[in-house]
Parts: sequence; C-alpha cells; structure tokens
Amino acid sequence: MSSVDTEQNPTQLDLSDLGKWVGKPVVFAEMWDPCNATDIRRWVQAMDYGHGCHPSCIGKIPGSHLIFGGEEWWFYGSRIRPGDKLFQSRRFDGYDVADTKLAGPTVFTRGDTVHRNQHGALVAKERATAIRYLVDEAKKRGMYDKEKRAPKRWSSEEIDEINKQRHQWILSNREGHSPHFKEVKVGDKLPRRVIGPHSVVTFALECRAHRQNI
Repeated sequence: MSSVDTEQNPTQLDLSDLGKWVGKPVVFAEMWDPCNATDIRRWVQAMDYGHGCHPSCIGKIPGSHLIFGGEEWWFYGSRIRPGDKLFQSRRFDGYDVADTKLAGPTVFTRGDTVHRNQHGALVAKERATAIRYLVDEAKKRGMYDKEKRAPKRWSSEEIDEINKQRHQWILSNREGHSPHFKEVKVGDKLPRRVIGPHSVVTFALECRAHRQNI
C-alpha cells in the first residue's frame, strides 16, 4: 500500500502489484529493420518506441490514471550510422509515492531503456517517469475542473515575447558543440525553449513526428 501517512490522508493507492517488478527486465516491441538516413533524422524527433515510457508503466494500480512525466537521456559517444541495428534492454527501476494537490497519494514510477548497437557498444540510456493517481480522488478534488476556469487569452505583446524567446532558442548552439562538464558552473542558465501556446490543433498533432504515425 501507499507510504503516504494514512492518518493525514485516508485515501490509499494499491501498489501491491508494483513491488514484484522493481529492478526486473521489461520486454516490449523492437525496431527490426536496420537504421537508414531517414531513421537517424527522425531519432531526434520521436524514433524511440513509445517515448521509452513503457518500462515505467509496469504493474497494475486499480482505479488509477497514468500520464507521461517526462524523460532524461544520457549519450555515450557511439554514433548511429546508416546500416546500424539498435538493440534495447528495458527494466522497471522503481517508484516513489508523494501526496499531491491534484489527487492525494500519487506514485511516480521510473523505467530505463538502454540502447546498444550491433557491436554491443553503448549508445544511449533513457529514464522515463510515469505519474499515476486515483481517478476518483482527482475528480473529487477538481483541481483542474474546466468549468471553473476560462481559456487563456494571449495578448499580442505576450505572443511577441514568446516569439522572441523561441527565436533566441533556435539560434542557440548553432555550432552544435555542447559544453564539457567542467565548463558548466552552478547557476548557469540554459536558453529557454518555448512550448506553446497550445491550441486544439497543436494537441491533436502532438504525435505527428512519431515513426508509427507518419
């Protein structure tokens, strides 16, 4: 069961099915065809199967809803070239439980995907996070109840500022050279990448770059 204090929050998540998966390998679909130049271009868009989210989605939590909580990537210097074959190994890393305003007890599950080429060389590792919470509890709290808030209206000045930030991000790192870790200092700021403003159309087309959708 959830580790959230039951005296403060009587609502509980049934996590009995998660424990048996912690640290275990996870098997999902593989890319069987060798990489070609087009695949390499799409890698930076959405080549990784299902965002690599699958190994973070293991285990059944009755009455829960799941949302993708983002991912982190580590690259190890092995280049991907036309003709390469990529192999993936996946594992469920574990989970943490926190009390959130959205739905009370909320579980954050982690899953790893490791990419190697046909020579066994390590190409990349990705860690995905999934967020799961009880649907009924979230509805009861109504934190994001659409009936209680009006759609955001963007002024022309706000749009101009967003476009300025987007342009600055596009121009950043045009040389394609990332700083060495010794060159990075505490407090350094990265250029901000603007995502949005969103509309019905942008949400509908969010997955348009995925290999399975093109």
